[in-house]
Amino acid sequence: MNRWMFSILSSLLFGVMGCAVLQESPPVEILSSRLTCGQNPEMVDGDLQTVGIFKTDGTIQKGPGRSGQYQRRVEGSLRTETLIKLDAPTYIAYVEIFPASTIPGFVLDVTAAEKSSNRSLIFEPVKDKRGEKVKGEQPIRFQIRRKILYLRLTASASEDPENVGVYSESNIREMEAALKSGEASPEAIERLQQQWERQKRRGAMQIGLKGAAIREVKFYGRQ
Repeated sequence: MNRWMFSILSSLLFGVMGCAVLQESPPVEILSSRLTCGQNPEMVDGDLQTVGIFKTDGTIQKGPGRSGQYQRRVEGSLRTETLIKLDAPTYIAYVEIFPASTIPGFVLDVTAAEKSSNRSLIFEPVKDKRGEKVKGEQPIRFQIRRKILYLRLTASASEDPENVGVYSESNIREMEAALKSGEASPEAIERLQQQWERQKRRGAMQIGLKGAAIREVKFYGRQ
């Protein structure tokens, strides 16, 4: 009798659980009107034709160092980031990233806490595809599976070959013209020439950084 009752109860329990699973609705897209991104609003405007670019804060210096050996050093930071906020803490199943360029060292972090004036936000890492290089232009899904308020996107910047400061004769002439237009003294112009000559002999080079580009970040949660 006890075994019979146990079988009936087990069947009922698994039946109820099965119905609950079947009735659970698939994730739905969060409206773009619920998302804000002060630094890159194009990433959450709902328009796949617009592109948001990570802002950079640094340059790369290349040339001989004090020891005479060729060196490459970063002035500033290679890391770039942007922050997306929902209008309220919301369960997010996953996000889809629509890249517009290669995104090296891409990571996501989240928090459900609100900002306050006396403390900074503490983020939890999203482990899905963490630190991978995102390539191509097809959307890539990152599993979140928790309630969040902020999503932080972080990526590495890369060298910008179109933004290279080479110490050349043309640069010297441009700087001389700028000084002359401001009625600079001959002594100031001579000092500038000497400075650029020293830099040119050292073979120093300054390379700007460029940030990765994203067309859109879409959030998916419960109805």
